Amino acid sequence: MIFNVKSSFGKRGQAGLYVFYMFMVILIITIAAVMAPLGALFNTEMYVAGEQLMIDANVSASAIVDNDIRESVQGVFGSALSAANNNISVNANIFQYSWVLVVGLTALVLFLQSRRLVEFSGNGFI
Repeated sequence: MIFNVKSSFGKRGQAGLYVFYMFMVILIITIAAVMAPLGALFNTEMYVAGEQLMIDANVSASAIVDNDIRESVQGVFGSALSAANNNISVNANIFQYSWVLVVGLTALVLFLQSRRLVEFSGNGFI
């Protein structure tokens, strides 16, 4: 088992920490570099495909005589259009700021490593 492997410092679990760190970095980079742009593209294409349908439905809904129902239906179409804009911006922000997650994860791992070295007086780089 990987968590029972002794590292060069002689402490158990350190290899597991590095494997977990590499797994998380690969996962974050995959989400940031592949999934977020793919999600933005998918949301954009769905918006393009459905925009004309919603505009046509909104025109049809304006012919409804009852004011309450007409406003409710038109409110649904307006919120659907704004939700698509929100989804695109969220995916773009994940793509743009994902490097912060990698830096934060690296800082956390370095903090845990330095704390372990201080607590156990290990023969590390300090």
